Amino acid sequence: MSDSKKVKDLTVGSSVDATFLVMEKELREFVAKPGHYLQVKLGDSTGSIWARCWDRAEAVAATFELGDIVRVRGVVDSFKGRLQLIFEPNGIERSARTYDVTDYLPRTSRDIEQLFAELLAKAERIENEYLKTLVLSFLTDPACAQAVKKAPAAKIHHHNYIGGLLEHTLSVVTLCETITSLYPELDRDLLLAGAILHDIGKTATYEYTFRIDVTDEGGLVDHIVLGYRLVDDSIRRYKEFPDELRLRLLHLILSHHKYGEWGSPVQPLFAEAEALCYADMLDSQLQEFLQLQRHEEGKGKDGVWSDFIRSLDRFLYLSPAKKSAAAQERERT
Repeated sequence: MSDSKKVKDLTVGSSVDATFLVMEKELREFVAKPGHYLQVKLGDSTGSIWARCWDRAEAVAATFELGDIVRVRGVVDSFKGRLQLIFEPNGIERSARTYDVTDYLPRTSRDIEQLFAELLAKAERIENEYLKTLVLSFLTDPACAQAVKKAPAAKIHHHNYIGGLLEHTLSVVTLCETITSLYPELDRDLLLAGAILHDIGKTATYEYTFRIDVTDEGGLVDHIVLGYRLVDDSIRRYKEFPDELRLRLLHLILSHHKYGEWGSPVQPLFAEAEALCYADMLDSQLQEFLQLQRHEEGKGKDGVWSDFIRSLDRFLYLSPAKKSAAAQERERT
């Protein structure tokens, strides 16, 4: 058996013999006859696919659980324009091998260790010793560093995959570096420290056992408050840390979503806070557009317009270049 076939490689007619993570599982009633079929959402680092077993559903469902890594043998077909994997009752079994479940969750296509090395290098270039020491206390702590490398930046929207927080943080820091080159009056060290730490609360906001989800603390308290608490607790360990600098850095964390309905208890009240707010918004919004465009390609009207995107309250224009071959043939005739 080979594990090389990934979700992204599957097409109609593909024969599958590979391992996947069980992300969802449910018994569903047939529409036209009594009884149930088994529906399972299977995933790997490249995406997910619904799989269905039509026979002996209850018995098959009892052989594995959510979060298990399973070996699946079946064939891919299409239903209402979406791929589905069909397998027989003997076509699924819990794997006897030990796996790192996060290897089967969606993840950044970039090298996580390289991303972290770049972020660490940027932190090392902070000149203010108080801010540099504070930032490095997070990035050089083994447990925190591991959390920063693996955490997603969201459950549903932008960067919602393993390594997403790190990828997003590095992008925001890079945008802030550009901003300070255009506006040298800004406190570069303060802005970069705020950019590195603005979403540090997300290391405690999300869990990723068999799917990306929100922790109880993340849901009840939110990443902005968690980040504020983590940074303030760390600052208070340094007796000489200037109180004015502490207040300004904490304000950057609290205000980086700008609006109360977006989770910020205060709006940006000085230039560096405003800069961080828009750097964060630019990267998160652009990434959401790009992720949705990749997901929507080939859907909608001839692949030119997406389906309606509820999170953005609009349709997305994909490109005339995305037109299906059938649509192009119709135009020629």
